[in-house]
Amino acid sequence: MSLSEKKRKVKEAVLIPPHTHCKVCGKAIPEGQIYCSKECREKDLNRSKRDKRTMWIFYGVFMAILVVMLIVAYTFK
Repeated sequence: MSLSEKKRKVKEAVLIPPHTHCKVCGKAIPEGQIYCSKECREKDLNRSKRDKRTMWIFYGVFMAILVVMLIVAYTFK
C-alpha cells in the first residue's frame, strides 16, 4: 500500500461521525439509540418474550423429568 493510500484511509476514518448500530438489523444509527425503527424494536421484544417462554418451558420439562426419575427410583427400590 502506498503512502497516499494510507493517508486517504486515515482521512476517511476521521470523516465517519460517531454512531452505533441497531441491535436487530445492524444499520448505523446515531449514538444513544438502540433500534433504528419501531419494527426492529418490536422484533427484539418479540424475540426476548419467545426466549423467556422457551426458557420456562425447558425448566418445566427438566423438573418434570426429575420428578418422574425420583418417583421411579423410589418405586423400584
